Amino acid sequence: MTSIGIEVNKAATSSWFAILRALAVIGGVVLANLALGAVIILLIGSSPLVAFRALLAYSIGDAVTITTVRIRAAPLVLSGLAVAVAFTAGMYNLGGEGQIYLGAFAAAWVGFSFAALPSALHLPLALFAAMVAGALGAWIPGWMRTRYNVDEVISTLLLNYVYILFTGYLATYPFRDPDRWSGTTPQIYQSAYLPTIWTRTGLNAGILIAIAAAGVIYLVLRYTDIGYRWKITGLNARFARYAGLEVSRDQLRAMMWSGAIAGLAGGLLVAGSQYRFWAQIGAGIGWDGILIGLLAANHPLAVLLAGIAFSAVRTGSLGMEQASSVPSELTNVLLALLILLVTGRQFVLLALNRARASVE
Repeated sequence: MTSIGIEVNKAATSSWFAILRALAVIGGVVLANLALGAVIILLIGSSPLVAFRALLAYSIGDAVTITTVRIRAAPLVLSGLAVAVAFTAGMYNLGGEGQIYLGAFAAAWVGFSFAALPSALHLPLALFAAMVAGALGAWIPGWMRTRYNVDEVISTLLLNYVYILFTGYLATYPFRDPDRWSGTTPQIYQSAYLPTIWTRTGLNAGILIAIAAAGVIYLVLRYTDIGYRWKITGLNARFARYAGLEVSRDQLRAMMWSGAIAGLAGGLLVAGSQYRFWAQIGAGIGWDGILIGLLAANHPLAVLLAGIAFSAVRTGSLGMEQASSVPSELTNVLLALLILLVTGRQFVLLALNRARASVE
């Protein structure tokens, strides 16, 4: 028994060392990325110190900026979780952008169509409608994949345009607000607003919903039967079939979960900040979710942290542009480069491990 305990302690210690080593490597990649950004800023004739100071000031400088970061982080976190769930089950849902639009329109329609509902019923109904719309949007490519083996990478990418244009049509013609410009629905009733949890800064409950969603997905993937089946399927679908798992059914469920989470992100956009649907409401959040999922290696809790970090960088970049001559688009370049460096590191480690195994 003593020897077993020693082995368990050694395994736990080595696991912690592996986690710390991974964090140290990622930290080194981030520092290298910042150094490259500083070089680029110098080349365009600006001061990296001034630029980075402005970025921090406009992202975590005071309570108001921190609140802005958290409000914007909630849809980003949910978008990243949507990607993580599908990727875990071996499904590549690149249609989060369109599913966010579907969810946003569904939440807006419920929000402006039912005036007499109490807030305790109106808000949950709007968010539930957003999840159903997103799930249906993801069900179509998931069903096509599992039924006819249609590549979901292509189908989800193409359906983005279908969903975005369809919701834009609805907001421009049958559900247009006649008092505002084209492509905008009427404002939702206040009973469908997210509740404010910090009155002084206007922080709403969206970030709490995002945190709860990350926790639920973590528990599902870690401790439930369906989460285990998703992992096995994602690692090796052929082995999962030989083991008796219903791979097609589980992958379709994962896609619908993914779409529902993306739809919820759209619902938070409407109920938490925009208070109506308009034709550009998504603003690339679905694409950012793919980057967040890759950076977090599809771990739900890491997605939460990465989503908040993305929001801070995006918010701070606007202040950086105002305080210096550095364009805010530079942050997009650095974020993309960060993803490439982190994922490139994974490919290099995989190649080294395979080479080591072949030698041994």
